[in-house]
Amino acid sequence: MQATINNLLGSPARIQQTYIGDLEKDVFLPFQVDGKVTLFDELHLVNQYNLYVQDEWKARNNLTLNYGVRWEINPAPHTADGKTYVASTPILDGPTTFVKADSWYENDNLGAFGPSLGLAYSPNFTKGFLKTLFGETGKSAIRAGYRIAFDPISSFQVTAAAGRVPGLLFTCSSTVGGATTPGCTSAPNVTIGNGFPNELPAPTIKPSSLLNLPLQLNTNAPPITVFDPNLKLPTVHQWSLSLQRELPLKMVMQAAYVGRRGMRLYFAANRNQINADRILPDFFAMQRNVSLGCAASGTGCPTGVTGTPIGLVTSGVLTGTFVNSSTTLNELQLNAAGSFAERIENTTLALGLRPNQQFSGITYIDNSGDSNYHAFQFTLRRRFAQGLGLAAAYTFGKSIDNQSVDPVGAASGGGLSTTNSRTPSDIRNLREERARSDFDRTHVFNLTAVWELPIGKGRTFFGDAPGWLNQFIGGWTINGISTFMTGEPFSIRSGVRTSNAAHESRAVVTDSDLRARLQEIPGVAGPVLFANTDGFAIPLPGQNGSGRNIFVAPNYYNLDIGIIKKFSITERVSLDFRTEMFNVLNRANFDNPRDASVGSPSFRSSLFAQACCSTVAPPSTQTIIQTGESSRVIQFGLKLKF
Repeated sequence: MQATINNLLGSPARIQQTYIGDLEKDVFLPFQVDGKVTLFDELHLVNQYNLYVQDEWKARNNLTLNYGVRWEINPAPHTADGKTYVASTPILDGPTTFVKADSWYENDNLGAFGPSLGLAYSPNFTKGFLKTLFGETGKSAIRAGYRIAFDPISSFQVTAAAGRVPGLLFTCSSTVGGATTPGCTSAPNVTIGNGFPNELPAPTIKPSSLLNLPLQLNTNAPPITVFDPNLKLPTVHQWSLSLQRELPLKMVMQAAYVGRRGMRLYFAANRNQINADRILPDFFAMQRNVSLGCAASGTGCPTGVTGTPIGLVTSGVLTGTFVNSSTTLNELQLNAAGSFAERIENTTLALGLRPNQQFSGITYIDNSGDSNYHAFQFTLRRRFAQGLGLAAAYTFGKSIDNQSVDPVGAASGGGLSTTNSRTPSDIRNLREERARSDFDRTHVFNLTAVWELPIGKGRTFFGDAPGWLNQFIGGWTINGISTFMTGEPFSIRSGVRTSNAAHESRAVVTDSDLRARLQEIPGVAGPVLFANTDGFAIPLPGQNGSGRNIFVAPNYYNLDIGIIKKFSITERVSLDFRTEMFNVLNRANFDNPRDASVGSPSFRSSLFAQACCSTVAPPSTQTIIQTGESSRVIQFGLKLKF
């Protein structure tokens, strides 16, 4: 009611404004100068220099070698005007001061030499089994290759880190008659008509004072994004071996093995996670007290029952009111030691549950990422001839990593949250994160075809048809694309922060025979992957639950068809009428609950295990491939060619 009255009177309750800090002049820039909004212009230099040498040697008539080396020079990025500020000591070791530096991290990574080697061999066997296998001379080819590739830093990652330097941005927030950010002007208690300001004066504090932030409660501390000072260049080893064989009927077959090994890949996570380890003994004691009928602090027990004193209370770190609150009781019931630890960090600095209490979250970009990929690939192609072209491809593969989220998105703050199923449950134990990649699909089969119907003038059937008849029966082309893929793996979350405050833990799977499968349940639109929450449990306090990506989503299948009718108007002018049908079978492809349009991977959510649907345009925050239309789409088109 009071808010409605204030709106009618034009009485704002709060004003907030963010200022740009000029660390060179040590002033905060005003919001406007001469009626123009102040803009901050900072040039970041991200230089990349690539040199490549390659040679080809035809060792024999049927053996060719390709070899070369690539030298990538990727010096550490920096600002053009010397405004690069980094932590003077390791930021994860405790409080630090930000000082000027030559670059955002120390390594220039000048030794990035990537060799490459390729081999092409056409077997020439004149008899025996090998001749039967490889066929006549020139009908087969064996190819092998190996190379090392690198992944340079993205300019987007650099600007994401640069925008979080303490003192570069500062936000003033003032509540009328209430709290005001220190160093900022209070909001006057007047209406808009009587002069409530549209902006506040620049802060009275200096930007340089923020380069050495004091220790702050988690709720007051700012977030920050930084690079590992020893950041290296991610390296990928790639190798392949393939056999090509020409077959009758203009067919070509290829069988190949492909391997990838990603080392020192970019990895982004909140390294300043609040851990519950130090308070676990008291947390367990509080749970025991409640189970005995006592208050969490060990007081107020039934007659004949003695509670356990809680060190957090007896030492004066926390009050009995805090420990005995309804919020704490709910956390004890849910094993939410991570949430309890976060509330402590929001209340007191005494326990130091964050590595660095100057900041809330520290998005730390380093080289912790690691991946493996192995695949068998088989293709069969028919060159387009006599109006028919075919291609079939099958891949049997497996991708393993310890994080599938895009570190660029994570660096900007969009990828890190307590509920994002793609980010680590516990940054201290990345071995628990090693599993099938979020995007991994064991089997993928694609079939494409183009067929010009052999009907009409100059064709096999009705080749001598008169012009008027040919306009109806001739000039037809049918094409199609069919895709089948097995489902992506996914995890089930507990919905509770049992181990740390940075991320919900994964659920404990209590039924080893539990599998995800589509099934209908009353009252829910569309199928679900689990009929109920049986087989899942919340982990114990301090634990992270079962493994990552241990369940598999439903298979995917899609068929697109196009029909083209060509009308010849003159010798040089023709008209094409196209009918294109996407998801022509109108097949519903249900996704895993992590990526579904509706659904949740948390077994405590009301949307748990709902799998509807795989959509044509996934959100940009999801690193999943575009998998086709969610329902049948038919479109028509005309094209005039002259």
